[in-house]
Amino acid sequence: MANSINLKTFNLYETLDPERNLWRNVLIVALEDAMGLHYSDKNYSYNKASSPRAYFLEPNRDFKMVCTLAGFDHEYVRMKVRKYFENNRKKKENDEKNYLSTL
Repeated sequence: MANSINLKTFNLYETLDPERNLWRNVLIVALEDAMGLHYSDKNYSYNKASSPRAYFLEPNRDFKMVCTLAGFDHEYVRMKVRKYFENNRKKKENDEKNYLSTL
């Protein structure tokens, strides 16, 4: 598998650009962190200033720079991530309501 290409970061119509792909993978790992995929203790809480979600949701120069180096528009990425988190929150709320109604 060492020779396989991560399809999340490589489009067949783009030229191979290792630096751009590195920054795309930085965004992928940051998004996985914001989703809580890398934490063994799911009850671990952050204060709002250091939240992995804040990296995507609150304007900051680092996020803009990483998106630019990855070849993405930072405003578009932020909008898509915000919609994902909002839809995920709504789904959780609906699941909780449905669960409570069955009790």
